[in-house]
Parts: sequence; C-alpha cells; structure tokens
Amino acid sequence: MEKYPQEDVQLASERGQHVSWLRKAINILGCMMALPIYWVMTVHCRYPVTLDLVCTIALAELNRFINEGRRISFYSEESQPRGKMDYEKMDLERQSASPRLDCVAAVVGWREDPTLFTHALESYKIAKHCSFMLVGIDGDEAEDQDMVRVFNKVYPQQSRTIHIPEPLGTAAEHFMSKMISMKKQYGEKVDMDECHDLAMSHCIQLARRTLEQEKINFRGVDEIRQLCIRQKHMHKKGIMFTTYVFSLVIADMLGIEFLWSSDSDTLVFPDSLQRTVNAIAADPKIGGASSGLIVHNESDTAITKLSATVYWGELYLTRSTPAATATSDCQSGPSTVFRLAALPSILVPWYLQTVMGKRMIINEDRHLTTNLLSRGWGVVFASDVLTATETPTTLPRWIMQQVRWARATHIESLLQPKVYLMSHPLLFYGMAKRESGPVIAAFAVFYYFLTSRQLFVVCVFDLAVRMAISTTYNIFRNPQRLTRKSLGWVIPGIFFYYIPLPAIHVWSMMTLTTDGWGTTMRAASERPRASSTRKAWWELGFVVIWMGIITGALARWLATDYDLSPEYRAISILLSSFIASFSAWMVLIK
Repeated sequence: MEKYPQEDVQLASERGQHVSWLRKAINILGCMMALPIYWVMTVHCRYPVTLDLVCTIALAELNRFINEGRRISFYSEESQPRGKMDYEKMDLERQSASPRLDCVAAVVGWREDPTLFTHALESYKIAKHCSFMLVGIDGDEAEDQDMVRVFNKVYPQQSRTIHIPEPLGTAAEHFMSKMISMKKQYGEKVDMDECHDLAMSHCIQLARRTLEQEKINFRGVDEIRQLCIRQKHMHKKGIMFTTYVFSLVIADMLGIEFLWSSDSDTLVFPDSLQRTVNAIAADPKIGGASSGLIVHNESDTAITKLSATVYWGELYLTRSTPAATATSDCQSGPSTVFRLAALPSILVPWYLQTVMGKRMIINEDRHLTTNLLSRGWGVVFASDVLTATETPTTLPRWIMQQVRWARATHIESLLQPKVYLMSHPLLFYGMAKRESGPVIAAFAVFYYFLTSRQLFVVCVFDLAVRMAISTTYNIFRNPQRLTRKSLGWVIPGIFFYYIPLPAIHVWSMMTLTTDGWGTTMRAASERPRASSTRKAWWELGFVVIWMGIITGALARWLATDYDLSPEYRAISILLSSFIASFSAWMVLIK
C-alpha cells in the first residue's frame, strides 16, 4: 500500500493553558450574564455612556497594572543569583540585555512607497532585541523590484535576497488536498489536526531546503542577519504565511523564542519590540501580544489629523477592555509579537480559513488571534508601548479601511463561538457591546427619521461628560503625548469616528465575505488606479445614504423642537437630507 507523504522535520510546538470543563461551564455562565449586565448598565442607568467609560478606564488601568507586573516578574526571575555567582556579576547581567527577549522581526508588504519603506526598515536598526530581520515581498515582477532595492540599500551588509518559486501557502494547500484525497481513497477517517500538522512539517522542510540550497548561513564569518524573500503576488495572508514559516526555521536555528510581525508602512521605536516582548516573556501561557499604535503621518491632511485622535483616544481604550484577562481579541498587524512555540499548530488552519464556504484573505490579524485564544493561549495588549503606523490620507480610503476592519471583526466575533468557551467572559462582554451598540444606534436613527419616535432618550449631558472624561484621562494617562495643536482635533475626531460608525458597522455586516483591500497600494505605479463610479458606489454609497438619513433625523428633531408646521417640517427634512447626501457624494464618489 502506498504510504501517505510524511515529513520528519518538527519544531517545538506547544498548546496554551488547558481549560477544564468546569472552567468552560463558568465561562458559558459568565457569557450568559454579560447580556443582562449590559442591559442594566444601558437601560436602567441615568448616565449609561459615562458609566461605560468609567468601567472601560478601570479595565485599561488594570491591564497596564497586570502588564507591568509581568515585566517585574520577568526581570526578577532574570536577576536571581545562581550558585556562587557574586552580586557584582549579577548586577552586570541585570544591566545587560536579556537574550530571552530577542526576536525575529518579520515585515511584509507589497509595492510600498520606497521612501516610507526605507524609513520603516531603518527604524529596526535601533530597535532593541531585534536579532534578525526578515522581509517578505508579495510580488516578483518588475514593479516589485523597488522594495528589493530599498532592502539592499538599507542593509548592504550581512544580507541576502532569495526568490521562493512556490508560495508556501500554496504548497500547504496542495499537500492538504493530497492527504485528504488519499485518506478518502483508502477509506480512512480524515483527522484535520493531523493533516494540518503534516502540512506544516512539509512547509518547514521546504523552507529549510530553500535556505540550504541558497547557502544561507546564520553563524560564522559570512553569517546573514537580514534576509529578504520574494514570491509571486497573492495577498497579504499568502506572504505572511511564507514569512512566518521561514521565521520559525530561522528562529529555531538561532535559539530565538519570539517573533515580531509588522507591515511595510510601520515604524518602530527603540523600545517597541523589547517592551512588547517583556510583557509576555514571564508567562509561558501567553502566546501573543500587540503594542499600542500612533500615526506617523498625522500632519499630512485633515483626515490624518482626525484619524490620529481616533488612535489616541477611542482605539486605545476600546482595545484595553478584554486585555486585562489576557483575552485581547485583535493583535494589530503593524505591531504584533508571537511566542513562536504557539505558531506551528495554528498557521495552516489560519491560512486555509473558510467562511460560508469561501476562502478568507482579509481578516488575517484577527483570525490569528482567534486561533491562539481558541487553543488556550493568552493574548495581551501592551497599551503603554507605542508603534507608529500610517493612516489613509483621504476620507474614501479611510472609510474603506474601516469597513474592511469591521468585516474581519464580525467574522471573528460572531462566527467563532468556540473562543468564548475557552476564554474569560469579559471577551464576550466586549464583543456583545461592540457588535450590538452600533446596530441599535443605526436602527434608532432610521426609526426616528421615518416616524419621529425615539426608541430611547439620548442625554446630551451624558455624552458631554463622557467626552470630557475621556479626553482628560487620555491627556494624563495615554502614553502618546499630543501637542496643543493636536489636542484641538480631539473633539472633532470623536464626531469623525462615531457619526459614520453605525453605517460602517451595518454595511460591513451585510457584505461580510467581500474580498479586497478597498484601496490601492502606495507605490507610484499603483496610485493612479482609481475606482470606477460603479465600484465607488458599491464601496461608499452606503455613507452617502447614511449622511442623508442622519442629517434628516437631526432636521426632524430641530423642526419638532421649534414646532414647525408639517409642511415646513417635511421640506426641512427633505432639503437637509438632499444637501447632506449630495455633499457626501461630492466628497466620496464624484
């Protein structure tokens, strides 16, 4: 009988914390209690928005306290004297960099702007504990050579560039298909976990063989410390998979425990890698972490200024909600750390994910996090560590980015119930609040627009207090210190984020499995590819409609407050809706 393809190359692979059936039962009970708790906080409270913010701030502070406790525990463990070691030597070791914090830095991209990519790579030269630099380029055509030239310019020594003839994701997919068909042919039960493990071993073997054929040495006189890999253009998930597999092999050769993963438009600070890694190094049950994000192109346009305040205020707080229990539900692509031992068992199922029978390629960051959580690994948010990323410079690009992120959020929040069985109920509470709030808001606005009846009373004082407390807290506690000029954009930024949020939330839920990034890349050859009018209406038309609805609802409220006659009330509503929709069309689609 023909044997199934087997691979004998294995890397250290571990599982996260075992979750007992009792703990799972408690988690389910906690999830069941989350909804009535949220209902009481929102319906039976005079100031629900402020109360929610106070709870969020408390969790954000608890998260920072726990993260700092892990760091203290790590350095205390590192500082313990061993045997007859004298205390002078112990002090010298404490002052020196701990090799346990070393990591492989993996940066992926496609047709990135050369200037921005240069700045991104140069930032790693001063990053502490960046022991090896691995760059993955998703393309091998002439236009993709710009990124290769940037890599060679920034790293002229101890560096190599190699071409991968077949993307490892494709190799894994073919291997899986062969395994499954052979097992079915012989009438054997298909064990998907076994197939995933064998496919992973096959990819690791391919990566090792490629490095051997290219004669890449990681030690000795001709050692390589920066490696660039190229493959044919697929998608971000494809180049991430190949890069991660090579990272596993290289880290195994160098004895490195952690992987830093980022994008080609992201700049790191000297302590970004170190302080994100040391937030998890002491706890072997934590499989990943991500740092906070700021915007490095804030000064480009008014949109980037507004977006920067969203990162500064809203995203900093909302991402902290479940993180105190090591159940952060999204590791941001630009600033993520993985414990390498957690990756071998999740990479293949992550890459081959399907939703409603369709392969998914747009939710790579969140699905990696979901795979870690559903296997018992903890995931934390190092909110006091910063990494600088780029934000879209125009309103259409910004909205399309938000829609893409929202789709990924819905997929992982609503279609992966196992993760709540394995995780602290706070994860479910955060999901329930995040998923239900914008839907209720959208329905309430639309209902009022049509009927002039309020589903619930909105307290303006409650909203004002919420904005005041949030801004004050961030001024004193956010690790990013805004300038006085930037602070002037904070309040407009709140409206900039929350006004389109219900529409973005509902539209992304209705178009859950839509592919594509929504925007072109930043390279000069890609920027001219503007969307057609029909495509623009599909991607942004919902905002045009929403602006008409929300402005019409506001006009109805004002007309009712001033007791206008029904005729003037109808005219004011229709005219306001038309002007708002026309203005949105001019900005977004024309």
